Amino acid sequence: MKFQKITIAILLIFSQIAIAQNANETLSSLVKQAIEYSPRVKEQIQLLNVGDYRIKVQQSGTKPQINGEISYTRLDPIAEAVIPIPGFEGKLQFQPHNNYNTNIAASYVIYDWGRFKAGVQKTLLEMQQQREGIESLKQTLAYQVAQLYYGIIYLQKAIVVQQDQVKLVDENSKIISDRLKSGDALDYDVVQAQVRYKNAEIRVVDLQGQLEKQYIFLSALIGSDAHKQIPANAELQYNYPFADVQGAIGEAAVNNLDIKTALARESALAQEVKISSMSSLPQLAANGAIGIKNGYQPDIDAWRFNTLLGVKLSIPIYTGKRGAYNTQIARINLDAARQSTEAQKTLISRDIENAFNDIRVATQKKTLAERNVYQAEYGLKLAKIRLTNGVSTPLEIQTSETALEDAKFSLLQYDYQILLAKLEVSRLSGVKL
Repeated sequence: MKFQKITIAILLIFSQIAIAQNANETLSSLVKQAIEYSPRVKEQIQLLNVGDYRIKVQQSGTKPQINGEISYTRLDPIAEAVIPIPGFEGKLQFQPHNNYNTNIAASYVIYDWGRFKAGVQKTLLEMQQQREGIESLKQTLAYQVAQLYYGIIYLQKAIVVQQDQVKLVDENSKIISDRLKSGDALDYDVVQAQVRYKNAEIRVVDLQGQLEKQYIFLSALIGSDAHKQIPANAELQYNYPFADVQGAIGEAAVNNLDIKTALARESALAQEVKISSMSSLPQLAANGAIGIKNGYQPDIDAWRFNTLLGVKLSIPIYTGKRGAYNTQIARINLDAARQSTEAQKTLISRDIENAFNDIRVATQKKTLAERNVYQAEYGLKLAKIRLTNGVSTPLEIQTSETALEDAKFSLLQYDYQILLAKLEVSRLSGVKL
């Protein structure tokens, strides 16, 4: 006998492990479907690709810039003079009326004292911020799926509890009907029992309606019908990774995606400060051109080949303190971002502590509810015996039914509350589902 009990206990343990593994696989599959389907995630990934082209645009600034030009200009009047030279008659024109110019010009930045690299680095940091934002969006979506998933399991179990209550009320109604036939009950008692039966059925319908809403929301997230993807024997079980508040807060400081996004934003703003402070730096560039044009003496109408080659150093001298003001704006934005990050860390720590408190309180209530279920079942059993033997009233058994229903629902709700609180701690701590 002892060996049989041990065997049964081992089988129960392994069955629970198998159910938990199946639940994790089901949840992981739903999360994967939601992320792959999500138009919002796809949109953000497309916007992230813009960053690659922004870098390419910036890199194009380090390459020679070549432009072609063809122009015509008509000038009237033009500078001219009459020179009294023997043997020369007419006027000497210093510029033709019709001016033609065709050339190919090129410019190249030789050195900009690090401004180009700083701009590329800022773009890379902004892209990293976008990546963190996408990961945060995926995590939010994953936990929305998890909440709907466990909400469906909770409602499935709630419906079972309520259906058991319907059966119980029906059984007790038959006992009251039998007592009515024997003259030990009133028509009022029968009517009351029927009302309780209908009310219990209405509650089942209401729970089924709530369940269908959860399925509709989940199906919208994953892009397919979710009805057949959640097994009927799924349990309210979640592998909880943290044992204490400090461990969860420490994990959140490293892996919380909202914090990581905020830190990435700080890095981008710090780079913006650096770029703004570089606005007063000079720029050394080379330029050249080759082409044909008219306007050269002695024959100003003839087209002639010409070239240009030079080096230019541009040095900002005075811009109305524009660079200083932009730098100050960037520093203010950076300081504000840092304060926002610290505030976010405080809120996350507070929410983790609240979640652990919810777990502690719900666990204590669950222990009391388990005892209450046992007592309510025993009380109903006694009430049924007393009613069958004719030593109690229908009101007593109705009270016992209500007490048992409330106790079972309370126990189920505490399990659900504990699970949701654990999910919240995991979300805040950056745990991937």
